[in-house]
Amino acid sequence: MKVFIFLNGGLSDPRFYLGHYNRTRISGDIVICADGGYALAKSLGIEPHLITGDLDSLGGEGPPAHVKVLRHPPEKDYSDFEIALEEAKKMRPESIAVYGALGGRVDHELINLIVLAHAGLPAVLVEESAEVHNVVGKLVLEGRKGWTCSLAAFSGTCRGVRTEGLLYPLRGEVFAPSSRGLSNLVVGETARVRVKRGRLLAVLIKPSS
Repeated sequence: MKVFIFLNGGLSDPRFYLGHYNRTRISGDIVICADGGYALAKSLGIEPHLITGDLDSLGGEGPPAHVKVLRHPPEKDYSDFEIALEEAKKMRPESIAVYGALGGRVDHELINLIVLAHAGLPAVLVEESAEVHNVVGKLVLEGRKGWTCSLAAFSGTCRGVRTEGLLYPLRGEVFAPSSRGLSNLVVGETARVRVKRGRLLAVLIKPSS
């Protein structure tokens, strides 16, 4: 089972999110909207199973009565994304896909990356031109040949970083927080990134057409 999280932001045309959602979802998957992410999901004809946050960005009509809402006060210690992510983790999904986490305020975007790095289970921030994956043990990338792949260590050193299918292979490298993993390239139909220890993000940039 996968969880899809809709946020109130994003770099992409909403039709991209709808296409990605329809291509990757299966029966039994769950949709969570973080506050104003409900407006995005609603505009795409997607009804969530859960809405979380302080609801200060909800706007318009509220959700249907049968949709579960977890309201939080505006003066809270955590972002709407982090709250939604914690609710998703309680469902024990195999993975999480997040729409609308990139391209907003720079502080929000940075915190979203930190939250992603500490998620503890496979998750990806999805945009039309970019994806950001956390590497929880192993990441397998299919159909990304020609994409730029940058690896970044978060919250200290990453150890045992190995790759397959990238132009510049890594063979058990140690990554400190630095530019060490910037601008590699996916050259295989399937690429793999592994890390033994540490919080590693893989940033994938789609080639311009």
